[in-house]
Amino acid sequence: MIIVKNFTSILFKNHRPELQKTAPSYFSDLQLDYLLGILENQSKGYSIRPYYYTLPRSAEDIAYRQEIYEQLGDPALAKAVKQFCIQMQRSRRSYNLSLQCGEKIQAASYHLEAAVRYCRAVSGLSEALLGADLFAEGFLLLREFISELTASYEASGFFRTSEKAAQLLEKIRFTLLITSDRITITEDAETGANYMEELADILLPEGEHRHTALENPFPNVLEPSFLETTLIRILKKSQPELFREIEQFYESYPDFYEKKILDFESEVQFYISAREFQAKTEALGYSFCRPVLTEGGAFFAVGNYDLALVWKNARRGRPVVSNDFSCPEHPSFFVLTGPNQGGKTTFARAMGQAVYFSLAGLPAAASSLTMPFFQGISTHFEVEESVESNSGKLKEEIDRLAPMMKSHIKNHFVVLNELFTTATTYDALIMGRKVMEHFLERDCYGIYVTHIQELAEQTDRIQSLVAQIEDGESERRTYKILPMPARGYGYSESLVKQFELTYEDVKRRLS
Repeated sequence: MIIVKNFTSILFKNHRPELQKTAPSYFSDLQLDYLLGILENQSKGYSIRPYYYTLPRSAEDIAYRQEIYEQLGDPALAKAVKQFCIQMQRSRRSYNLSLQCGEKIQAASYHLEAAVRYCRAVSGLSEALLGADLFAEGFLLLREFISELTASYEASGFFRTSEKAAQLLEKIRFTLLITSDRITITEDAETGANYMEELADILLPEGEHRHTALENPFPNVLEPSFLETTLIRILKKSQPELFREIEQFYESYPDFYEKKILDFESEVQFYISAREFQAKTEALGYSFCRPVLTEGGAFFAVGNYDLALVWKNARRGRPVVSNDFSCPEHPSFFVLTGPNQGGKTTFARAMGQAVYFSLAGLPAAASSLTMPFFQGISTHFEVEESVESNSGKLKEEIDRLAPMMKSHIKNHFVVLNELFTTATTYDALIMGRKVMEHFLERDCYGIYVTHIQELAEQTDRIQSLVAQIEDGESERRTYKILPMPARGYGYSESLVKQFELTYEDVKRRLS
């Protein structure tokens, strides 16, 4: 009954790699861990983190994902996929109950219930795919695979047998007559009387919400009550054919789930969560684009912004400033200087986020983005000095930087934020240049946020960017980043004045 076709995965075109179980080291620096928490909320009941931790290994896989993501923009198809997932969740819930039941008939009943829901989920998805105008290769392959799978299920009798057993089970009707000293059970197949309604009339006061209150009068689904056990014993005598059907189905189809169907149910949550996240971000007034991956070295964007900052500012009603960037068509570094609190780290983080979502095969937070295919992302952000380490901050920075430089990475996007801040300016300048040279020799692109303006000296492979201030008002930041030579302004003086920390201000407050 197992069908083997070209369909491998809805996330990976040709080969499904081992999924990464822990967050990549750059996740925290780029605040992707914060964004993933929001993405998880869009796909409750599923573990989606490994799909976001594991990036595609080829540009072909990225294009494969981009098509699938766009295909799910079809409302009818998206609705069908979500309905399939709901039915599958219910099926797996019943299946898990069947594994935990100690009573054989009860386990077999849950097993049958799981199978019926699974069959209906697969059939419904197959019909939706056959009726959709598909263009994404992943969905075309999935449609072919599911068509052959359903044909196999029909040929083997799996669909027919499960539905027949389910119909027999649904025909059971009985009435409970409860008096002070006994309960009388009467089978009543003709009238179709509902046992739950009868029980509600007897046990609940007039006017109560009976169906809600008595959704399950026997709360422990794994241990049948005496009444349930008695019902089963009576019904087995009066309708032996029914119980033979249920038990025979249980024995004939012990493991009916197709692994690729289970994988699809789980993997498609990657797209569902991303689409929900995009819709909510767009409702806040921010746009996304489909990134263009080039075989050359073009790397530029219009309207790039920090997604994490958008969500953090949403409740405060604060807008987030977007920026543009453009790089020569060969490996280069942006060196970003400017005033403190001028948006430099935010800009670098926004670039890193755009690269990550593009490599994941998802839309990027920008109006437009063109970039090469990077083999990965590497980051090094300034952190607080650890008291427990018994070493200085410079030593800690070098210890964290060393693995990046020893790993022989090539063609990465590198984000360096405020390196060597405790070293002398001369030492920091020498070390900063060597770090950039190291990555450039390995065909890496990157951005280096620094207070050392000499690092921003324009060359063929170094592009200078400067965080802007309002003309004539050095204390007012615009959060706009523009390409220009580094400027030797003393920005710290404006902050000292803004927060009244000059010598005269402090002296006045202390006197």
